[in-house]
Amino acid sequence: MPRHKTIATPAAAPIVALKGFDQDMTCRGFQYVFGATYKHEGEVICCPDNDDLARGGGGFHAIEGHPLEVFNYYPPASSRYATVECGGEIRRQEGGDSKIAAAEISIKVEMHLPELIAAAVKYVFDRAKWIEGAFATGEREGVKEAKDGGAATAS
Repeated sequence: MPRHKTIATPAAAPIVALKGFDQDMTCRGFQYVFGATYKHEGEVICCPDNDDLARGGGGFHAIEGHPLEVFNYYPPASSRYATVECGGEIRRQEGGDSKIAAAEISIKVEMHLPELIAAAVKYVFDRAKWIEGAFATGEREGVKEAKDGGAATAS
């Protein structure tokens, strides 16, 4: 599996993210409990290989970007999801998705499929740049149509 360059950043404030689990609230054999906080004592590495793991490298992984990215790791039919707060040293992949590895993680609230979908819609709408007019030409622009039965286009 190709390795991605990672960037280390100390987190000043906790990062709110999304984490996937197996049905029994485990992730790669580690048992999690809602309301608990966990700390990784080794080197924080995003996507560690077997050699990294043997040296104690790793961390607690979560998705800080588009909420549905979590489906790349945990399919919706057989997984559970939770909002988490990540802190301490944070590592991000360069050129990958928005998965991060953190030295600390707090498991907050369980999220079910309807909440994940709502979070995904909010994520997209929060990043849209609404403009006036009948069409959009810029990147990430969205148009509101005011006429009854009208349609807006993005080109």
